[in-house]
Amino acid sequence: MSVKRWMYQILYRIGAPWEGGVRENLVQLLEHEQRLSPDRQKTVLDMGCGSGTCSVYLAGHGFEVTGVDFTPVALRKAQRAAQEAGVTDRCRFVRADLRSPRIPGVEGTYDLIVDFGTLDDLTGQDRLDMAANITRHSHPGTLVVLWCFYSKGDRSLPLFRYSGVSRALSGLRPGEEQELFGADFEIERLPEPPVDSTMACFLMTRR
Repeated sequence: MSVKRWMYQILYRIGAPWEGGVRENLVQLLEHEQRLSPDRQKTVLDMGCGSGTCSVYLAGHGFEVTGVDFTPVALRKAQRAAQEAGVTDRCRFVRADLRSPRIPGVEGTYDLIVDFGTLDDLTGQDRLDMAANITRHSHPGTLVVLWCFYSKGDRSLPLFRYSGVSRALSGLRPGEEQELFGADFEIERLPEPPVDSTMACFLMTRR
């Protein structure tokens, strides 16, 4: 286990700084814009689900969700959250490595894939491998909600400006989303976070 992975275990035990409410982009797309719907996107893959906030939220709205993370501490929290919300029939969690060419417990393709801050926390070949899994588990019409730290990689920025582990050392470069996904997806940058932010959220549609 890398130092970063070890650190994630500790942070989930004490309360990771990114744990909290449901991501605003997801609420906006589902509840306000109706661009997401369990009638159109029945199955969901939550890549890097952490303690399960988004997975449980989507299951509560009728989606069938598979959440994947490598951190057993986070997955135990996610399972408890699903039980408390009464959605264990629509929400299951898998411990796996999202960089692996085969993710045990994740088969076939999904109608909706969400990633809030996992791909951007990987670098090099690890990032390419996870991006390949996003494509591998999608089919024509699949929607992908991809939230990321998004900057030119200014190493002078303070580490905890990013409210996470090693955020100043990762993040997608502007245009990298096209390099990773442009061959297979139509990519729309959502208005929030704003363009001048160090963050971005994309809604991608598989061709």
